[in-house]
Amino acid sequence: MHFYILRTIFIIILGLPFLVCSQQEERFTFFGVTPNPVNKRLYRNLKTISDPISRIKIIDTIANIHIRYGNTDSIIYYGNFLKDEVLKHQKDISDSDVYISKSYHVLGKGKLSKGLYDDAMQYHLDALSISPVSTMSTLFYTHQLDLAIIYVYKEEYGTALPILHNCIEKAKDRKLKILAKKTLADLHLSKKEIGIAQSLYKEVLDQLDPSKDLKTQLKIRLNLGKINSFTKDYDHAMDHFSFVKEKTLQNHFYDLYIEVVFQMGIIYYTLEQYESAEMVLNSAYTNTIQWNKLELQRDVINMLTSLYTGRKDFKNAYNLMTQYVRVSDQILKNQNKEVVKELEIKYQTLQKEKEIFTLKEEQLLKESEISRQRTIKNAFLIGFIITLIPIVALLILYFQKLKTQVKLNKSQEEVNQQKVHGLMKEQELNLIKASMEGQDKERKRFARELHDSIGGNLASIKLQLSNSQNSNQNTKIIEQVDETYHQIRDISHDLASKKFLENGISKLVKEYISNIQDGSGQNISFNPHPEEEINQIGIPLKEELFKIIQELLTNCLKHAKADRIDIYLNQYEKTLQLLFEDNGVGFNTKKVSDGIGFKNIKKRLDKLSGSLFIDSTPNRGTVIDIEIPM
Repeated sequence: MHFYILRTIFIIILGLPFLVCSQQEERFTFFGVTPNPVNKRLYRNLKTISDPISRIKIIDTIANIHIRYGNTDSIIYYGNFLKDEVLKHQKDISDSDVYISKSYHVLGKGKLSKGLYDDAMQYHLDALSISPVSTMSTLFYTHQLDLAIIYVYKEEYGTALPILHNCIEKAKDRKLKILAKKTLADLHLSKKEIGIAQSLYKEVLDQLDPSKDLKTQLKIRLNLGKINSFTKDYDHAMDHFSFVKEKTLQNHFYDLYIEVVFQMGIIYYTLEQYESAEMVLNSAYTNTIQWNKLELQRDVINMLTSLYTGRKDFKNAYNLMTQYVRVSDQILKNQNKEVVKELEIKYQTLQKEKEIFTLKEEQLLKESEISRQRTIKNAFLIGFIITLIPIVALLILYFQKLKTQVKLNKSQEEVNQQKVHGLMKEQELNLIKASMEGQDKERKRFARELHDSIGGNLASIKLQLSNSQNSNQNTKIIEQVDETYHQIRDISHDLASKKFLENGISKLVKEYISNIQDGSGQNISFNPHPEEEINQIGIPLKEELFKIIQELLTNCLKHAKADRIDIYLNQYEKTLQLLFEDNGVGFNTKKVSDGIGFKNIKKRLDKLSGSLFIDSTPNRGTVIDIEIPM
């Protein structure tokens, strides 16, 4: 069992209610048992009442209480309970679609709280198909707002923006409008547009009712603290976070509590208060496991990995990295991407059709008005208009055609220039690669010839002269031959790959990364562990491993558009593990075929009996895991 899970269990068994971060006198709570904020009377009523409508209303009430307090597993449980109960009595309930839509809202909230964005989207898209705006306006815009929130989490801002504006303009419910504006502020904060986000947060705070909307107020205070953190105003950031932490505990908003503790841990780490950061982040990690919040759990693991790596504690960093891969796999396995994508396309198509229908309707009204005005005009102008219309139409068509052609030509020219530029860059890379490989092969061949052929001949001559009778003359010749032999030997060694003979893999990779960063400004980290043992690997494996890392970096820089790359190289027992992670655009591993770079990597791994695993999702980066037996 993982080290951190063992430590979590140990703390829970002891029953520690909190830990103290001595430098700041902050207390951080571990939830050994998940708190239950629901009134016991509701549970008793649920057991005793048999009327279907009354039972459904009680279940819906309990589910929404758990949503308010962020109890992830309970939200999902009562969402499914509500859906099953409605389906069970569907024939007896006149407005069953309303409660099905409500159950999908609960389930979507639960999946989002857990970090399963695609599953959450599926429930909201299904709900929109049974929640027409004409009869269920509030539910329709509620699900639209939930969809927009998920798109913001997935950083698909272009998709989220029109949905949010639509909710702000058309939703009748005042609270929905305010939440939509708050989500719009979250979007701008996520894009680092701090000025716009602050302005919107201020508007929302002015509109909120302090007695009814406390949790929304605390979320905004949390985000204002994040803004202070972005601008390195850590004192004000900690003021916001401490306020939110105390209020969330007092009001049992445990999901928000876990998030604000995580943000405080980041600031301790940034300020190099590593002991405090470790304690705070471990408390957040424990609570994410207890509350089953996978996405936040992965973020906390990533932060702890950086902390241990910075402190040269590579063993714990490696253990956390393994846990990070496990949580990522769990998230990936729980998602139903293909079904969600199909539903999303259907929803977007339906929205487009509605827009087209509205535009056609407006166009028909306009045409009708124009026709009426033309009829009112004097009769003698009709003939002139009838004659003029075809000429004007032809001119308009002609100029539109010219304008379209110019745009097409310009667009084609830009596309061609991009293709030419891309081909030139690819050709340059191929030429450099081919030149380097050719030079390397020629040096090896020349060194082999010098060493084996000429060196062998000189050694033979030296041996024969040593056995000759004329000792004085032969001694001088032997000395000259010996000197020549050593010169040829030195030349052959110089022609061989000297950098791999004299340097460890760690130094070679760090120098190569330094050169890339100087030229591109990329943020690239390289973490070998244990470094001394890794530097002892043989020259053939060292060369192949270096070339694999070169190929991965080249592919990433060409295609991923990442601003951060992390490389971990670990030796564990008799296995060498290379983990390559970036935060770039990612790709669909099922649809994208291997390029030349990945084919070269797989060929090298075949020679080494190694394995390759790729975990990538569009807009969420790529993780490449390579294992090589030693």
